[in-house]
Amino acid sequence: MARPFSRLLAQLSSRLIGAEDPLEVPPAPDFHDVVEQARTDWLTARAYFESVSDPDLVDHAIYLIEAAEKKYMYLLKQARPQQEQPGGAA
Repeated sequence: MARPFSRLLAQLSSRLIGAEDPLEVPPAPDFHDVVEQARTDWLTARAYFESVSDPDLVDHAIYLIEAAEKKYMYLLKQARPQQEQPGGAA
């Protein structure tokens, strides 16, 4: 009796948790993809700024632009040393 119950419990838990190991760390995204996502976020923030008219939303849009731009510029600075290294993507 205990064996079928434990098998049922194992099947249910694997369906709830998923087939993968929940403690497994997913691979880090490619640095180029991270930079491109930051660029997209920055362009999206600029488009949002152009589309709002409420003063509170304008303030929010400016905040988003500044934050996205700082992140994008930081990542571009990080990318430069990688490109200068031998074997770096040019």
